[in-house]
Amino acid sequence: MMTSRYIIIFFLLGLLLSTGCNEDTIQPQLFGSVEGQVLRKDDLTPLVNVAISTTPTSSSVITDAAGNFSIKNLPVGTYSVKAEKEDFVTKLEGVTVTGNNAGEIIIRMVRDTSISVPPTTPQVISPLDNAQEQSVDIRLEWISVDEDEEDMLLYDLYLYEDQQSDPILEVMDISDNFLEVTDLQFGRNYYWQVSAKDGRTAPVFGMLWRFKTEEFPDYRFLFTREINGKYDIYSANDAGDEVKLTDNNASNWRPIMSPNRDKIAFISNAGIDLHIYIMNRDGSEVTQVTNLPISGLNSFELDFSWSPDGTKILYMRNSILNVINLDGTGLSVINEAPAGTTFVECDWVDSGNKILVRTLGNAPYASHIWLLEGDGTFIETVIPDLPGSTGGGVFSINGTKILYTQDISGFNSISGRQLNSRIFQVDINSGIRVDLSFEKINGTNDFDARYSPDGAKVIFMNTSNDGISQKDIYIMDLDGDNRTLLFENAEMPEWK
Repeated sequence: MMTSRYIIIFFLLGLLLSTGCNEDTIQPQLFGSVEGQVLRKDDLTPLVNVAISTTPTSSSVITDAAGNFSIKNLPVGTYSVKAEKEDFVTKLEGVTVTGNNAGEIIIRMVRDTSISVPPTTPQVISPLDNAQEQSVDIRLEWISVDEDEEDMLLYDLYLYEDQQSDPILEVMDISDNFLEVTDLQFGRNYYWQVSAKDGRTAPVFGMLWRFKTEEFPDYRFLFTREINGKYDIYSANDAGDEVKLTDNNASNWRPIMSPNRDKIAFISNAGIDLHIYIMNRDGSEVTQVTNLPISGLNSFELDFSWSPDGTKILYMRNSILNVINLDGTGLSVINEAPAGTTFVECDWVDSGNKILVRTLGNAPYASHIWLLEGDGTFIETVIPDLPGSTGGGVFSINGTKILYTQDISGFNSISGRQLNSRIFQVDINSGIRVDLSFEKINGTNDFDARYSPDGAKVIFMNTSNDGISQKDIYIMDLDGDNRTLLFENAEMPEWK
C-alpha cells in the first residue's frame, strides 16, 4: 500500500518537472523616441510653443525657439503625433518607433482663418479730420490694431481732391502706419481713407477724413531755374522757401509780376513759336496772351513789360514794338526799330508814362537804350552804343533813374560772350553814372539788374564769364554794398 503511494507521488513530480522545462523564454521590453520639428507651411519658419502629444498616450512637450521637440522612452510601436497651437489648425502625423532608435518627423501647420480676429477700424492721428491750413507737403498718419500677434498688418491709402470721384493717389500694401505726401496744391480740400488688412480677413476701412491745405504764400520773389536743359519758373521768399509754378513739357522763363501782384506773365515755347502767357500767382489758369509770337535774335535775352495799369503787355516782334490786351485783342504797333536793328528788352513806368527799350544791331554787342513816350514816340537815346555788350534798361520807381549792365572790358565777341559785365545806375536828367558792381568777383558778370519794390536795393544775377557755369541770384544795397547770395542755380529775377 505504501509502495503504491510512493509510486504515484514520484510520477506526479516527474510530470511537473517535464512541463516546466518546456515553457518559452521571456523577452525584455524595448523603447525608442520621437524627434521632430514644427514649421509654418506657408513660409517654413519654425513655430515655437507648439504642444506635442501622442496616441497612445505618452508625455507631452512643447517646441523650442527653433520649432524642435523630442519625446523619449516610448515603447516601440506606431504612434499618432498631435501638434496644437492657438490660431493654427491642429495637425496629426504618424510615426513608427523602433527599439533604441529615434523616429523623425516634420510637421507643417497652417493658420486657422476661421477664428482670425480682423484688425480694428483705422483711426486718424494726423492731420485731424477737418484740419485747416495744412502744408502741401504733409504726413498722413493713422492707427489700427490686430489682436492676432503674428499677423502683419498692411494698409491701402486713397487720397482724393475735392469734387473728384477718382483718387489722385492710391498707395497699396503700406507696412508703416503713415505716408509722406508731397506737392499738393495750395488752398485745396482733400479727402483720404485707409483700409487695414491682415491677409486672413476682409479689409477694414476707416472713415473718410478731410483736410485743407494752406493758401498760396505771399512770396515776393520770382526766378527761372534751368534743370537738364528745361527752364521753369519758381516763386520764393528770402528764407529760401520755394514753390515751382510751371510744370509742363515746355520751357518757361522771364517771369514778371503784374502791378497789382495777382498775375505773372512769362515766355514759353509750349507751341511752335515763343509766346507770352499769363497765370495766377500760384501757377494756375495759364492763358496765352499773344497771337503773333514774341521774337528776337536771342530768345533768352527777350524781355517784355506790363502796362502801368496792368491791362496790357508791351513786347517785341523783332523790329516791331507791340502793345496787346491781356485777352489777346487790341494788338497795335507803337514803334519800329531802324533798319538792321531789333528790339530786345523793354520797361514801362507809371511815373510820367515812359517806356525804355534796348535795340540790338547786327552784332550782339551793338546796342542802344532809348526813352519813349507811353504811346511809343521817341524822346531820346539814354545809353548810346558803348564799347562791349550792353544789357537791360529798367526804370527806378519814380522813373528818374535806370539800371543797365555793360561789359567794361570792351570785348566784342560775335558769340555774345562778356568778360566783365557790371551794373550801372544812370540819372536820366543829369547823365551821372554810378558803378554798383565794385564788390563783384573778378572773372564774373552781373546781369538782369532790377530795383527792389521799395527802391532801396537791387536784385541781379551773377555768373562766371566762361558762359557755362551756374547762375545765382544776389541782392545788394542801392550803393553797391552788401552783396548777398539769395538763390542758387537761378536767373531772370523779379522782385515785387
